Amino acid sequence: MSLSEQYSTDEASNKEPWLAVNLSQLLPGIGQIYAGKQLKGCFMLFSYFLLIIVGGWLILGSTYNPLAGIAVLSIALLVLPLWSWFDAYFSAKSTNSPTFESSRRQTKDAWLAVFLSGFVPGLGHAYLRKWLAGILFFVVFIVTGFITVSSNLPIAVVAKLLQIILAFIAIYHVYNSAPLRRERSQRAIMLFIAGYISISVVLGVILSVVIRRFVAEARYIPSSGMLPTLQINDRLVINKLTYRFSPPKRGDIIVFSPTEALENQNFRDAFIKRIIGLPGDKVQVQGGQVYINDQPLREDYIFKEEAPQYEWGPQVVPPDSYFVLGDNRNNSYDSHYWGFLPSENIIGQATQRFYPFDRAGSLIGK
Repeated sequence: MSLSEQYSTDEASNKEPWLAVNLSQLLPGIGQIYAGKQLKGCFMLFSYFLLIIVGGWLILGSTYNPLAGIAVLSIALLVLPLWSWFDAYFSAKSTNSPTFESSRRQTKDAWLAVFLSGFVPGLGHAYLRKWLAGILFFVVFIVTGFITVSSNLPIAVVAKLLQIILAFIAIYHVYNSAPLRRERSQRAIMLFIAGYISISVVLGVILSVVIRRFVAEARYIPSSGMLPTLQINDRLVINKLTYRFSPPKRGDIIVFSPTEALENQNFRDAFIKRIIGLPGDKVQVQGGQVYINDQPLREDYIFKEEAPQYEWGPQVVPPDSYFVLGDNRNNSYDSHYWGFLPSENIIGQATQRFYPFDRAGSLIGK
């Protein structure tokens, strides 16, 4: 009896362990249900959604407990899925006959290749030693990933959808490139891909929107107002969680939405400046020097020739407001023109520069 005939004979009563893992990769518990552990699978599936709801409520709800929310979401998105993968594999394997298991291990596993490709397109092809296809899928995956994190929201969503389509193509191609495929598995791979696309589209779009709204997003520098610290076309990570745990500090580089005064001047795009004056500070600019509470402010991040050539203040920063300036003092449209920045307008802190690569690194303390 050939290897394919053995698989065909045993297929009705045996389960594919790596198919179980793939199903649990879609949603924790589905692999257990496929393996015949319905009660355990339903419990995992219910726990997964419950933990996400509780974690989201703790972070975004009226109770606002972000640390507890992040801990709960970590269990839902990291611990539970990993446990589900391992358990799904051994749950399916435990139901199989020794003959089936022996035959299954004699060749490259198509479903393991699918799992690796779902994780990183091209990785499954490398497992099968299909190097050219693997490199091609991996390069396209990296390029679309870079576009996702470095572009505005509409382009990022399109790039994310392209990544999902790429994964679909990689999964289908790697499955059909495997040296052995079970007779009924063609239907299984199509059902798996359909589930993969449906869940990935829904979760991918939701997570992209939620992360960019509440956690972090990428921005680029369109003007010279923050020279020399930030240059035109620098790509930055804006951390939106920082100020949920602690108030802004002097020296922080922040992104903020236009104030009412700026909106009246038809400004709509976000600004990026440095916090100079905190609530209650007395701020004055005189003789090319910034003074905070009558003390000169040391500013190593600006060049001497960029010292302000204007006079301003003294004025006291109102409560829940900030005085912000660009590092390019004489070519920056900032608080010395349009006034104080209300704290409610702050979007987040610029914490990392990720492009260009030769200047990538942390912006904290810069």
